[in-house]
Parts: sequence; structure tokens; C-alpha cells
Amino acid sequence: MALADLLKEKSILVVCGSGGVGKTTISASLALAAAMEGRKVLVCTIDPAKRLADSLGLKELGNKETRIPDLVFAQAGLAPKGELWGMMLDSKTTFDELICRIAPDEVVRNRVLNNPFYQNITTALAGSQEFSATEKLFELACRNEYDLIVLDTPPTRHALDFLDAPNRLTSFLDAKVIAWFVGPYLKASKLGFKFLNSGASMAFRVLEKVTGYQTLADIADFFLVFEGLYDGFAARAAKVRQLMSDPATAFVLVTSPQSPSLLEASFFLDRLICEKMPLGEVIFNRVYTSPTNLGSDEVKALGRQSVEKLPGHKTAIDALCANLRLAILLAEADKRSIRHFLEQSSRPLESVRVPFMRTDIHDMAGLHTVCRYLAE
Repeated sequence: MALADLLKEKSILVVCGSGGVGKTTISASLALAAAMEGRKVLVCTIDPAKRLADSLGLKELGNKETRIPDLVFAQAGLAPKGELWGMMLDSKTTFDELICRIAPDEVVRNRVLNNPFYQNITTALAGSQEFSATEKLFELACRNEYDLIVLDTPPTRHALDFLDAPNRLTSFLDAKVIAWFVGPYLKASKLGFKFLNSGASMAFRVLEKVTGYQTLADIADFFLVFEGLYDGFAARAAKVRQLMSDPATAFVLVTSPQSPSLLEASFFLDRLICEKMPLGEVIFNRVYTSPTNLGSDEVKALGRQSVEKLPGHKTAIDALCANLRLAILLAEADKRSIRHFLEQSSRPLESVRVPFMRTDIHDMAGLHTVCRYLAE
């Protein structure tokens, strides 16, 4: 499906890819493009640099939706037919809201929220950002207040982190882990470590030495309380997974033509296809384009002719020709890389190319420039 059709017909676009390929800029541009055509759109991200807020003309974004003011569009010479909203996801706040939602009563809720171990895992545990992003997406989708939600996925060291985060976090908190951890702790609290099996004893000795006994008590207390919340937590994760594969959802894969990004994109693409996730489009961002139809050899010959006519400007002409030949070579290399990526795919892919911009995208006018390339 063409990108323009995705923006008109889908309810959720999940923008994914490795770090540093411009996902945040592309996410904001996609949301702007849909808002320009009359849809009520929300773009949300976890971005420590807060570049999304800057691009949208706002001082800051929070864990609640903020509508982009008409003045911001007017300053860029734009008049969208729809509405554009933005938000910056906060992992801890999202976790807290989920606990409040699934806790059976106020006592259990406060016991979890005030637990020091819980307060640490909501920000430090691997996958916490990815899980909070999917959880917030599910919450927003259930509210049904927006025609389109564009999710800028968190920067990850591995392409599978985002897809696996809900299940991985659920597995960490399942009953078997609770039984393994809490059981030895309860024995240790009464009998000491000498009666435990060697594996559990070693783990508890290390933890006690590094963290102190109170930390072990906090961890055990968290698992004991969370045991009653696990079913609700797991059910929620299952619904999130179902939302990801819904026909109203589409994954947009963003990559650059350089090898490291393409390798990561290829791995993610294979996983999306294997998991039967709805892949919508591949966007090649920061693509070098040639400023001329001439080939490298033709530019070299043209340079020699120019020097013959203007011998006093040989240094400047040589420099200009060298820069032009480099631009041609970079464009040809990107074209080959993109063609190879598309040919190696196990299924036909729709793709869009956004050129390497001369300046950084940091405002609404810049986002609209990107929109034009996405529309093409």
C-alpha cells in the first residue's frame, strides 16, 4: 500500500528502525502530512533529546497530549485541514498508570507504587521503554479519540527489542520467577543461607553483599504483591500484541542507505514478515542524490575544458569538480544499496526516498519539506 493511502486509511502507524536514522523526524512528518489532509493525528515518542517538541514548535511535551497551536502552523505558512497533537512518553508514569488500572484496591496499588524495587525497574529494566510505548499506544487506541496515531518507537540496540518487550517483561514477572525468587528469600529470612540450594544461595549472597538485606526484602515484597496482578498484566500484554497485528495498524520501517542501518533494517524486516505483522512502507532517509545528470568521467572532462578556458581559476575548478564527482559517487552508492536491499527482500516492498537535507530539520517548515518527499 502506498504511503499516501496508509496516511488516509490506517489508525496506527508504528515507525521503527535502528537508532540514528531519523525516525523522530519521519514520525512527525508523517503525522503532519495526515493532519494537512484533514485527520486528527497524534504523534508520540520517547526521545531524550526532545527533538520532536522542537520540530513542532513547542518548548516541551509531556505524558499527556498537547495540541499544536494554529500559530505554529501560521508561522510556517501552513493551514492544516485537521488537527495535530504531540506527546512525549514517560516510562515511569505509564507504568504507574498501568498499576493503578490493574490493582484490585488502593492498598495493593500503593504497596507496588511505593516499593523501591518497582521504582527502579520502571526506568532501568531492559525493555521498560519499549513496553511503556506499547502500553501507552494500547491505551490511546482504546480511547478512540484520534483518527491516526503515529508511534515513534524508542531507540534500541537491537531491532527486536520493540516487538519482544511486552512478552519479555511478562516472562520476567511470571509465577515461576516469583516462586524461584520469593521462596528462597522466605527461607533465608528465617534460616540463613546455609540451607538453600547452591544456585539460590550464591545468588542471594551476591545480592546481599552488593545491595544490602533491605533491598532483598524490597524485591521479594514486590514479587509477592505482584503475583496477584500478573494475570491482568499478562492479559494486557496479549492485547497489545494483538493490536500490533491488527489490519488497522501498519509498520513503517525507516532506514538509511548505509550498511549498518540496512543490516539492522533487513533483520527487522524479516522478523516483521515472519511474525505476519502488517508492513506498510520502507522509508530510506538521508539519501544522497546527484545534483547533475552527468557521470563522474564527464565531470572530469568538463573540468579539463574549463581549466583550458580559465587557467587562472584551476584550483577553484578542480575543487568544484572534485566535490561534484564525490556527490555523484555517493548518490550512485546509495542507489546500489537501496536496489540491493529491495531485491533481497522475500516479498515486494513499497518504498519512499527522502534526500539528505542541507540543514537539520528543527521546525514545522522543515517537517513540511519532508512531507513533500513522503507524498512523492
